Amino acid sequence: MVGKYFGGELPASTADGEAERAIHDGLAKAVTEADRRIGEELDFQGGILAVFDFVKQVNGYITEQEPWKVAKDDSPEGKARLATILYTAAESLRAVAVLLNPVMPATSQKLWESLGAEAGLGALADQKVQESGTWGVLPAGSTVTKGAVLFP
Repeated sequence: MVGKYFGGELPASTADGEAERAIHDGLAKAVTEADRRIGEELDFQGGILAVFDFVKQVNGYITEQEPWKVAKDDSPEGKARLATILYTAAESLRAVAVLLNPVMPATSQKLWESLGAEAGLGALADQKVQESGTWGVLPAGSTVTKGAVLFP
């Protein structure tokens, strides 16, 4: 949708609301939980499950926000809302790529490349898991490309 409605450039998020704040909080919780479980308890499965709980939350967000319907609203408010939904999804995927890189490096790298993250943030391998919960890291204007299905 970034390609179709924003020419492949990730739009800035300008209409954050309660739904987006819930995603921000969910990411912070996932990072803390995954880091604690893997780093302190050596509970790798529990850490990975914490990340996938966040993925489920983001999937629910997309389902509830219905960007395919919002895209039909050509008003400035509709365009801003669509930009926010798409940015939220992309930023969430940026964090997921960092969090899953230690256990799914090839898939995480493909996701990183599709988000155009390397140009603005550097190599995926250089990203710190503990810092992945910081929101708003993926620069607006990043070139987002449609890649292969990563999780069929």
